[in-house]
Amino acid sequence: MSFTSFLDGTRWSDVYTAATCAFLAGTAMFTADFALTLRLQTEGFGGFAIAALIICATLPLVLLAPVTGRMADRFDSRALMAVSGLVQTAAIIAMAFTDNLYGLYALVIVNAAGTAVLQPVVSALVPAMARREDLPHAVALVQTGTLVGLAAGPAAAGFLIGAGGVGAALALAAGCAVARVLLCCDIRTRRGGVRRDLDAHTASAAAGWRLGGDRLLTAMVLGLSAVIAAMCAVNVLSVFLVREVYGATESLYGLIKACWTLGMVGGAWIAAAVIRRLDRDVQLAWMLMACLAGVGLVCFGQGMPLFTVLLLVPLNLIGGIFNAGENSALGIAVARRVPEAFRGRANAAVGGRVNAAQLIGFLLGGGLSVVMDVQAAFAAVGIVSIAIVLVCLPVINRAARDEAAGPRPAPAPGPVLEGAAALTPLGVSIPNCSVRGGCEHRIG
Repeated sequence: MSFTSFLDGTRWSDVYTAATCAFLAGTAMFTADFALTLRLQTEGFGGFAIAALIICATLPLVLLAPVTGRMADRFDSRALMAVSGLVQTAAIIAMAFTDNLYGLYALVIVNAAGTAVLQPVVSALVPAMARREDLPHAVALVQTGTLVGLAAGPAAAGFLIGAGGVGAALALAAGCAVARVLLCCDIRTRRGGVRRDLDAHTASAAAGWRLGGDRLLTAMVLGLSAVIAAMCAVNVLSVFLVREVYGATESLYGLIKACWTLGMVGGAWIAAAVIRRLDRDVQLAWMLMACLAGVGLVCFGQGMPLFTVLLLVPLNLIGGIFNAGENSALGIAVARRVPEAFRGRANAAVGGRVNAAQLIGFLLGGGLSVVMDVQAAFAAVGIVSIAIVLVCLPVINRAARDEAAGPRPAPAPGPVLEGAAALTPLGVSIPNCSVRGGCEHRIG
């Protein structure tokens, strides 16, 4: 299979459709998970049961990463997106008719497995829709759709549960999943399905590609994962910081948490404007480290004795902006440095490490709350995050020097377009942005 050039330029209609699918997928998943959380709390289950629910929603994203990455590269992207949506729809519908706790856990795992399939497919597909110069803009659009879905899901669940019960919230989640299935069929850009006829140079590079073989990308992923683990540890304590240390209301706590997501939405577009001016991959690594240090400073600031809880509002806005910058920098770095045929596996590998770091952070958060004062924990984690950045910077600079001295890696092949020059098609916490894209996460 040969590769086409951008005869029609960036396919913005596909980018907008992918962003809408990301919104619907995020709304479906987070509406269902939040509805089940409220259901368990209402029925008298304790914190252990709810923690188990969160673990069930996270573990598939970690454990299935090697499998879903290969699926994203080997099977048709449109078919994978549709099947994953149908699986999620069936799981969400079954939740409404299940009273057994362990049955609900199993359905949450199935729902998360659908997300685990979707993440690398979308992350690998977006670079195939856009020219290199338009890729930051395209990534920002999809990231915005994911974040709006992340924010809309819990809000919709809370409103619908109050008006019509858990069944109404799950019905909305299932409807969003079905809509996403129908909408993904309108995406013309496709990848996966058949072997590619790569030229010898690109085939040699692709055959030997692995995440550990790219020192610059490995340093970026390890630095990000370490900071995410630290941040998620104190993220568990945020409710105690707002509610107990400052005595704020539940409404104000909700506002403060929402500010992080709002900051990420704005930060995605700021990051897109910055990345368009960064031609070297090492500049993306420096941007990632700067954003990680910024998040660390925000965390340290939240641990300081503030004279009013309202100061947490701008701190969370700023933290969200830095968080979005991390997602964008790493996402663009993967798109630039990984051979096109391996982008699904690359995004799954990155996403698996990021989601594993989040899970470790949540587990550490429980122990941290026992041994440290809440404000001291925030300040300590902020300092640790900055220290992690200082450790990573020499590794990144050394990798950049070695790369500049040696032969440059083969560029990723051009994207595959379908249409006038249609060819037979051939992979995010998601971040995370977490449905968070292949490497998207949210640590606020």
